[in-house]
Amino acid sequence: MSTPGARGVPAATAGRAVATPQPPLGDWLRDPEVEVIKKPERRTVVLRRIDLWSALKVSLALYFSIFVVFLVGAVLLWLGARSAGLIDNIETLVEDLGFAGEGTYQLKGPEILKMAAVIGPIVVVLGSLATVAGVAVFNGMSRLFGGVEVTVSDFDDLGPRSKRL
Repeated sequence: MSTPGARGVPAATAGRAVATPQPPLGDWLRDPEVEVIKKPERRTVVLRRIDLWSALKVSLALYFSIFVVFLVGAVLLWLGARSAGLIDNIETLVEDLGFAGEGTYQLKGPEILKMAAVIGPIVVVLGSLATVAGVAVFNGMSRLFGGVEVTVSDFDDLGPRSKRL
């Protein structure tokens, strides 16, 4: 229980419930059939700095998600192509074109998957570091030139025919 006169608690209302204020004339003046239409609001924001740690976390999450989706998609495509006989047709085509001897060329799925699983995380880390380096360059340039001005609007319809204010 809060004591009267305590910080943030008015002495007159301490210890009892405070009613929320009603409009002075009540709701009888409002017409329920009339809808109040607010004008869309626009604000201009200047982006001057991006936190490097936040950029690293977001880019790692994004690149890792892309890597997982790519890896799962590649495995599913490989399994589908193998069951449809497409991989055997590619191996035969390579041999027929003279790039390999008869019966010597084989695409090995498990080895390709291992290499992708090793190289993929390295690409994820390098891409994230490149993103952080780009954010650091942006932060330096925004100190010199003042940042990027972005206009934010709360339009509901963002299609090509939306009205501009």
